[in-house]
Amino acid sequence: MTVADLSPLDDPFGSALRGRHRAFARTHGSALAYQPDVSVFYAHPRELTAADFTDLATLAGPDGLVGLRDRRGELPAGWSVLEVFDLVQFTGEHVAAVADPALTRLGEDDVPEMAALIEETKPGPFLPRTIELGDYLGFRDPATGTLLAMAGERAKPDGWTEISAVCTRPAARGRGLARRLIAAVAAGIVGRGDLPFLHTTADNPACALYEDMGFIHRSTVPLEIVRVPERTH
Repeated sequence: MTVADLSPLDDPFGSALRGRHRAFARTHGSALAYQPDVSVFYAHPRELTAADFTDLATLAGPDGLVGLRDRRGELPAGWSVLEVFDLVQFTGEHVAAVADPALTRLGEDDVPEMAALIEETKPGPFLPRTIELGDYLGFRDPATGTLLAMAGERAKPDGWTEISAVCTRPAARGRGLARRLIAAVAAGIVGRGDLPFLHTTADNPACALYEDMGFIHRSTVPLEIVRVPERTH
């Protein structure tokens, strides 16, 4: 059995933006970011210097927001921390990946309904072009066609694909839809020769589901949402 190379997951968005997602990348010096209508995520050195912060500020723009993952180094004057999350990373080398023909493949025409589901359930950011990052599956009410639940793919660091946007309408919870969607998205990932992983926050009750499905906790690091000052020097 081949041992999975975990090193790309140390900087998953950087690995993706330098590799399979480079078509979506904006770069300035040491800083990388997705195009602003694709994803909110940035990549940066763990040990940040003044020059690195200047690069991040150039990409974000004055008064812009940047997510700093496991930052080392002091924030420059004028930068402010708005929120801090405990970002949990799970790997899914041993998760059962099961295709599910009852699920619907979602496309660009579905984005408004997907965005409405994201707004209702708030699993994390989903922008107009996020769907371009990978495959998305949904479960629709057989009677009405309403999108009740969905999950899809986000970052694609070398050898891995992130499962993201896992969400279910409150009225449809308790039916195992999230489990089915995660297993089906994982089936597509494994079928391409990748391994699944995912991120969540430490306070998310879904952590219990992920662990029950066989996902393995790999790390918990701080994710800071910081604001760039209106003027940088």
